[in-house]
Amino acid sequence: MPGNEEITSLFKSNPLVRNTILAVTACHLRHVSPGILQHRIAEHFQQSLALEYYQNALETPRDILGQSGVNALMLSAALLNLLAFALPDCGTAGSEEDNLDSSTPWVFSTRTDRLGWLALQVGIKPLVLSMAPHLDKTMAYLSKIFIGSETESLIFTRTGPGLDGIPEKWIGFFELDDASSGCGNMRPGDEFRAPAVLLAKLRHVKPIHTNVFKNLQFFGKVHKDFRQLLYDRNEKALWLFGYWLGLMCRFQEMWWSEKRAKRDYMAIGVWLELRRLTERPGAEGEKWRQLMDEYYSAPVFDRT
Repeated sequence: MPGNEEITSLFKSNPLVRNTILAVTACHLRHVSPGILQHRIAEHFQQSLALEYYQNALETPRDILGQSGVNALMLSAALLNLLAFALPDCGTAGSEEDNLDSSTPWVFSTRTDRLGWLALQVGIKPLVLSMAPHLDKTMAYLSKIFIGSETESLIFTRTGPGLDGIPEKWIGFFELDDASSGCGNMRPGDEFRAPAVLLAKLRHVKPIHTNVFKNLQFFGKVHKDFRQLLYDRNEKALWLFGYWLGLMCRFQEMWWSEKRAKRDYMAIGVWLELRRLTERPGAEGEKWRQLMDEYYSAPVFDRT
């Protein structure tokens, strides 16, 4: 992260940011030296402190937090999401069942809490909405920290009702054309629309380290309905989430994301293959053949 001066200043002045950074530091140490018990203890301890301060900040009215407090809260939310995305410890501590499950991709897990790690990420959108009066300045502040520029936006502008730039086969496959023309409450394709529109943009983001934070805005599109589809192992939802993981695989040597992204991307691909989707009769099977070809090309960035 280029914005070292801003981070150092907040580290000194804000206990939420300080404990969050210490938790990330301990998590990093645990990844590079997995056999050292003290690193696991430090990670859990600092993370518990960070979450306590985070909860207090969430419960504080935004006008009391002020712009600097909102900046600190959003920075901490981004870093805590980093922690949640990193794979949990698979060392000797804990029961055999817990250790086995922590190394088993959630798509094959039978545990009812298998998507618990997504809860923090899903909370990003309501958090952002609650900070509307401060959001423009906060995004400029975070852009300087994460990508080194206030002029280059950390987030994409809001997508309109149009489907420009979305592959034609995606529009038909996810019924996005119906979603744009229907009326009433839930329409076909509604739960897939926001993730698909964003993924169409993320495909063209260069896989340099500072751009990884742009990819993380995908979590802002994982609404509760979409998360439920993932939990139910809906084939189309899994394809979208797996495709995003494939895009995350483009970022090399990212200690907190690389292992989960590769593991879960491959696991979702295996699960979809086991469903024999490409062998379904007629047009459905042909569509799945095209989509699976695209799925397996996701980790490769087209530089043309």
